[in-house]
Amino acid sequence: MEQLYKRYLKESKAIRVEDGIVMIPDISGYTKFVNSICIEAGRYIIRELLSVILEANSTGLEVSEIEGDAILFYKFGPKPSVEAIVRQYEEMLSAFNAKLCEIEDIVGHRLNLSLKLIAHYGSFSEYTIGAFKKLYGEPVVRAHALLKNNVESNTYILLTGSLATLQAEEQSRDCFLIDYDQQNIYTHHKKTKHGTGCQTSILT
Repeated sequence: MEQLYKRYLKESKAIRVEDGIVMIPDISGYTKFVNSICIEAGRYIIRELLSVILEANSTGLEVSEIEGDAILFYKFGPKPSVEAIVRQYEEMLSAFNAKLCEIEDIVGHRLNLSLKLIAHYGSFSEYTIGAFKKLYGEPVVRAHALLKNNVESNTYILLTGSLATLQAEEQSRDCFLIDYDQQNIYTHHKKTKHGTGCQTSILT
């Protein structure tokens, strides 16, 4: 017990607790997909889709875990703008859709998969177990909890109020949604391809 306590005291001095963003791109329709296809084909398709999401990381995000149908990205540092998060998501979504279309052309039918993104900002830490880096803190728990929501869309960004930069009152909101199924939205501020204003649904 004494050795355990000494190790704790030693490690606690080196703990790195910083503000940062946690982002989780998650494949919508994954469960139905797994249940509708053989293991050999399914694992290959998901690996290809996750690979292009990783390759589309243009903002220096680090990878903590790949979790079946999702990638846990994080980055310590200043809070990114909503526009930067949207741009990163759209790069991932574009790469995902291009690869998905390529695969669907080969298999000859739609796979009904899409991509959503959860993002939260706050203080957390990382630690190492063997060769693995793990994250610890409220933002990690919160981001994972937000994956289980009642949003009917399959293609969206769900941001917590901690990332709101437009209005002070928005920061007190639980979270807000940018829905790509409802409209062809490109950013929170810009217009859609069809010229209609973007609408942001606030979830309370």
